Amino acid sequence: MITEVSSAAAALLPAAAAALRFLPRRGSLRDPVRQPLTPVETALLRGGARGAVRTALVELYLVGSVEPAWRHTVRRTAVPPTECSDLARAVYRVLHGRPHPRRLEREDRVREAIAASARQLGRDGLLLTRRRRMATRALLLPVFAVAPVTALIERATPPGPTLLLALLADGAALLLWLWPRRTGRGCALLVQLRREQAGTRRPTEREPARLLLIVALFGAPALREILPRFTEESGMLVRPPREPMERGGGGPPEVFTCGG
Repeated sequence: MITEVSSAAAALLPAAAAALRFLPRRGSLRDPVRQPLTPVETALLRGGARGAVRTALVELYLVGSVEPAWRHTVRRTAVPPTECSDLARAVYRVLHGRPHPRRLEREDRVREAIAASARQLGRDGLLLTRRRRMATRALLLPVFAVAPVTALIERATPPGPTLLLALLADGAALLLWLWPRRTGRGCALLVQLRREQAGTRRPTEREPARLLLIVALFGAPALREILPRFTEESGMLVRPPREPMERGGGGPPEVFTCGG
């Protein structure tokens, strides 16, 4: 009887967490037509902190504040980024020596700038806010204990529907735990922006604003296609030395569809 009640409760918790996770945010939201996202915000929405830092580095490169250095590293130049994003300026300030691009994500100033952008996207209803994300995970935590406890209680009997229900609840909880922070509105906006750029000609360094937008929207494929030399020499798309191989991010590979 106890296991049946626990399994039923565990099945309801993921449903409650899903409702909290996907419930649209109330209140006034930014109109992306009147107030379009910056390239860094777009990259953060699409590719998280890593995508935002890559876009910030490209932004610095286009204004001459950063250049590739020896063996897949970057270094700053004497040209300060006067009219760049907050994240780009934060990246420039922490560029001491010749670090690998991925190591910039761990710097406190960079993380603070990313967190500020993420909070703004949360207020705009494009990313899940930190408070709602924590509340969702608080609902999911008890679910992960139900299947092991049920298995221990029923270890002397063949697996029954109660254990199956607990395992299904565990799977649903894991899926919700790993779900990207983008909201439905954020996903729809990305699809719309990509559709607007599909089939257009490839931007060049003489069009820095559009080039940044394409990099923010398409990530690695756009970097390889538009800025191959900088991407290769700076090590933007390779892991740092002596760092474990990066595992997949849980989504399909991105395809750069901007026309050439």
